[in-house]
Amino acid sequence: MRDHNLARAVTIVLSVLFGLLLLLALAFGLLGGKYSPLTDADVIGTWHGNRGARLEVLAGGRARLSDASGWECSRGERPGVFTGEGSWTLGHPSDENPGILLKFSPDGTPSVQECTDWFLLNGTGKGGTTGDGSDVRATFLDYRPGAVELFRRAATG
Repeated sequence: MRDHNLARAVTIVLSVLFGLLLLLALAFGLLGGKYSPLTDADVIGTWHGNRGARLEVLAGGRARLSDASGWECSRGERPGVFTGEGSWTLGHPSDENPGILLKFSPDGTPSVQECTDWFLLNGTGKGGTTGDGSDVRATFLDYRPGAVELFRRAATG
């Protein structure tokens, strides 16, 4: 009977420890970078870049990027300005700010060419004086050096 109680106590302790480790992994985004503190409302809207690009993040997981330059994913060796349609999902790279993962095909390229990049947000726009989302800043992870574009979301309120 004593061995049975000891085995039961060990099982309970191990279960509690496993549960705590799982919660910590989720809290720190260690499970494949899929957890994000963002919601759809934090990212849906029109984003304007300080170099002329525009990103429309639409409900239902669709996105439209126009007049983007400085991308690693461009036509040929020379960076070009391009426009494309695609999709997005919420996410959180393990060593970066949370954001959305964009997948799109630039206009004028074969449909098999797909560009993938993280659009990383700094803040959620829920704080500050207006809370309308316009104070959120964002940028793409894979811009060419020296070509980084800083995006700001149009007011949503």
